[in-house]
Amino acid sequence: MSVKAWLNERPGAALDDAAREAAAPPAPTAMEAHLFDPRTQVSADAKYIVRNLVLWFLVLPAVLGGLWWAITR
Repeated sequence: MSVKAWLNERPGAALDDAAREAAAPPAPTAMEAHLFDPRTQVSADAKYIVRNLVLWFLVLPAVLGGLWWAITR
């Protein structure tokens, strides 16, 4: 009989395990730590798309229009 088996046969072994599990909080998993709530948060994909739309459809035409205006003036 191994020592581990002998220790687990003690009457209080189950109580020791239960107390040890109750004392240590469970470690959070990756999914629990970084939950995404679409009602209150914006996804990274949406931020990327909007940033690129603003760049291509607002900033770039404004810069090119300003350059065109400055050159032809």
